[in-house]
Amino acid sequence: MIIIHGENTTNSRQKLVEVIDDKKSKNQEIIRLEAKQLTEANLEEALGANDLFGTSKRIIIEELHSLPVSKKKKNLIELISKPQIHDIVLWEKRSLTKTMLGKISNESNQSSFIDFEFKISKTLFTWLDSLGTPGNNQKKLQLLHSTIETDGEFFCFLMLVRQMRMLIEVKSGGVVKGAPFMIVKLNKQASNFSLHELLDVYKELLEIDIKQKTSTSLIDTVAMLDLLSLKM
Repeated sequence: MIIIHGENTTNSRQKLVEVIDDKKSKNQEIIRLEAKQLTEANLEEALGANDLFGTSKRIIIEELHSLPVSKKKKNLIELISKPQIHDIVLWEKRSLTKTMLGKISNESNQSSFIDFEFKISKTLFTWLDSLGTPGNNQKKLQLLHSTIETDGEFFCFLMLVRQMRMLIEVKSGGVVKGAPFMIVKLNKQASNFSLHELLDVYKELLEIDIKQKTSTSLIDTVAMLDLLSLKM
């Protein structure tokens, strides 16, 4: 069994694609299942399915651990935890705890249990927190590039969009959900901007996103992030 998990969903998705492509290149059948639509009967059918030649399949299950606590969720996890004739890959948009991983690895064949966790680096949050604060711009760019190396340029872009949304929410008097220390940091950071400045940056991010998707940008994502960081 392979488990791919962690908050850095860009890198974890990339890993999932690699795992799928590897099996496709070997002509192994891929079965993709979404946990939200999955039933015990559907899962049992997929796990037990076999062709005349006994060819193994690779079964991809997405966001199983994101399901609400229920008897159904417990039973689905118990089903995949048993030794199987087919390969199972779990993709989760969150990091699984040692307890969650243990429930699966203790029952399944531990020798074939592979765990890929994609965390968000502390450097990324340091870079986001530095935006708008006084300081050496060169050092901030170095921080950004270190973040891109560990988290990837696309994920950095997504997290910048998220940060701008929260800052705009705070600046406009809205309520942002999160830990108290995070709210304090957001309020302090938002004080370095006017609402108009934040909206301008958000508009630029939207334009960058459109250019990326339509392949009409004259510069790459890294250069765009550099320019935005300097502007802020």
